Amino acid sequence: MVTRHTYASVDELRDYLVGTSYASGWTSDAAILRRIVESATQSIDQHVGMQSFGPRTETRSYDIGTGSLRDSHQTFQRSMSGTIVNPIDSLRQAIPLGAWLISTTTVTSYKQTARTESETLAEGYGNDYLLEPYNTSPKQVLKLNEDTTKGFYGGQQTFTILGQWGYSNETESVTTLDGALNSSATSFDVASASGLSVAQTILVDTEQMYITAISSNTLTVEREVNGTTAASHLTAAGVSKYLYAYGVAQACLDLGKLKFRDRDQGATDILGSGTEGVTRANESMKSVLKTLDPYRMTATYESVVF
Repeated sequence: MVTRHTYASVDELRDYLVGTSYASGWTSDAAILRRIVESATQSIDQHVGMQSFGPRTETRSYDIGTGSLRDSHQTFQRSMSGTIVNPIDSLRQAIPLGAWLISTTTVTSYKQTARTESETLAEGYGNDYLLEPYNTSPKQVLKLNEDTTKGFYGGQQTFTILGQWGYSNETESVTTLDGALNSSATSFDVASASGLSVAQTILVDTEQMYITAISSNTLTVEREVNGTTAASHLTAAGVSKYLYAYGVAQACLDLGKLKFRDRDQGATDILGSGTEGVTRANESMKSVLKTLDPYRMTATYESVVF
């Protein structure tokens, strides 16, 4: 799967570097600026635990730990004095997802590692599972409904979730297709490209595309990115661009600015010493990334859940 979400566009970085609209002046270096905002986005994703703030469709698998998969992560009975009496071979009724989940499509519980038997779980009260936190998004825990007859089964990759993963799924309508689009074309016209920029991810019907170049009203894109499927689209189909959390978008611009201005300054963190010392961009980048600490997660979906 090709993941393509960049939290600031080339046009936004140009404006941020110049301080005013670049329209009458700087219109070159799109390829260089695109690499910079992509690099800034990669730094952000790595900092928060290899998560993406934009939506992608994929299947994630989980091991359920019983039998040979059990290790020191056991649950123990304790006496009133706190002494360990004996281990309990039990399963949690909730799974930490290890990633931001926007919505589920298919949740499957396999009855053994061989995956020859399975059952599909449905979300909601009166069904099989609930997603937490209840009142906010994204979701980070899947919990079995206490009344369900379905459950988790021990083994490797015995629980899978096909869904839309990411921090948010917010879009803004920008324009429409100026002509029909087949499932393989990588360049096409839109009614107006004035609200679009290189390094933006767009949505046409259910397919996500990533803009790599713009000439007048003609877009050049990567098709079927972020786990979506290439499809044919009708004339006048809506074109929307993805939006990201304000703090994340600002961090991408700040990192992009630092990366752009730091290209020729060498590799040391401090230039000079004492009162004459100048902190290099590496230290400033750490400060920018620290503002994203509230978003940080530890990926657990490749671990065993007990």
